[in-house]
Amino acid sequence: MIGDGKTGPKTMIINKTNDTQCSIFVEGNRLEQVTQYKYLGSCITEDKSCDLDVITRIGMAKDAFWKNKQLLKRSISLNVKKRILQCYVFPVIRYLCESWTLSKDLSHRINAFKQWCYQRLLKIKWTDKITNEEVICRMNMEDMSL
Repeated sequence: MIGDGKTGPKTMIINKTNDTQCSIFVEGNRLEQVTQYKYLGSCITEDKSCDLDVITRIGMAKDAFWKNKQLLKRSISLNVKKRILQCYVFPVIRYLCESWTLSKDLSHRINAFKQWCYQRLLKIKWTDKITNEEVICRMNMEDMSL
């Protein structure tokens, strides 16, 4: 039973087929069945997928990056910029990641976001023909996942 505090309790069935309906009554009132809900900041879905959560976190991390844009544009050393990224941007995407089950696609999205951040720090345009390995080499970092 799920309650968001605003609309009353709800129910959700977690299964692979997403076709199960349930009828639960409390004090004569039928509980609404939902397909997803937020719990402690994490999106729980009936198919146990974390896709929506990862995509949301990437969006929030991009927002955190743009909020620090003026700081990252300054003529400070690359090491300081990397530390700003590690301190203010990457923790946003990693928050609650312990419960994620990553697929290849989601892992690729996270790595693409990381590369996107690095390219912004190095002022590399998307039209420049520079490989991901070259970007990592310029950042003086080994390819590590978030």
